[in-house]
Amino acid sequence: MLSYPTYFELYPRKLMTLTFIIKNDEVLLGMKNRGMGKGKWNGFGGKKEPNETIFDAAKREVKEECGLDAISMKKIGIIDFEYIGSNEILEGHIYLCDKFKGHIVESDEMAPIKWFKINQFPLDNMWVDHKCWFPMVLKQIPFKAHFKYLDDDTIVDSTINLLSILKKTKEILVNVIVKKDNKILISNNIEESKIFTQHQKVTKGESLENVALRYLKSNYEITIDEVPKMAVVNVELTDIYSKPSIIQELHMFVLDVSKLKKFTLTNDKKFLSTLFKMKPFKAYFLINNDDILCSKYYNN
Repeated sequence: MLSYPTYFELYPRKLMTLTFIIKNDEVLLGMKNRGMGKGKWNGFGGKKEPNETIFDAAKREVKEECGLDAISMKKIGIIDFEYIGSNEILEGHIYLCDKFKGHIVESDEMAPIKWFKINQFPLDNMWVDHKCWFPMVLKQIPFKAHFKYLDDDTIVDSTINLLSILKKTKEILVNVIVKKDNKILISNNIEESKIFTQHQKVTKGESLENVALRYLKSNYEITIDEVPKMAVVNVELTDIYSKPSIIQELHMFVLDVSKLKKFTLTNDKKFLSTLFKMKPFKAYFLINNDDILCSKYYNN
């Protein structure tokens, strides 16, 4: 899990709500016609009034903006929104509503209001952060997030923490990339599309370095005394969240064969053009299916 930023803890906060109404495989959205988010599709929400709870504010905003009465609502996440140059945090409380009654009523603020198929969600015409956390809403995965904006369309930093009562365990894996100059060598034993995902599991009592050397020998027929480790990447997958929560700790080794005088390329190898910097780093990825929701890079 990423470390959650704390530098803005003492900033004044404005409490907001945002509710997504779901029916079968559809989500109800409204087009914002004024104020913050004008011209974007969104769920229904707004500012909390002084004498109401966050939950009551969420229900009131749904009624005011689309005419429906929310019957069953579940809080999924809390998001801290920050703008560069502002010392105020917009604290958004994200709800999912799957039971409601009444009829849709459009307003001057939200119109048109329409149902969208989940697989046709209009992410290109919504706040840019939605694509990072909306998968957690659909899967009802509790989360806390922070988004730092330069302007309404540009995110300069983000952090997403998945919240769970389950203990998170780590699966230790090794991958070795073989490069020559600015190209990556593809082994016949590995599909080109899986070059960065064809990992080797670490067995109990085996060192990471030995696993890397075994990987080289079995996949590239290269025997060598040592290979440098370039990165440690932690990968958290939302699509396995219903199981015991697992973080894949991937140790990336890189062998530059251009420095090996006795190594020659054979005709049954091909190259994938890419750049690979030989500089150690650490990284974290939060992945939903094949989509990267959040990524962080750190120098070693």
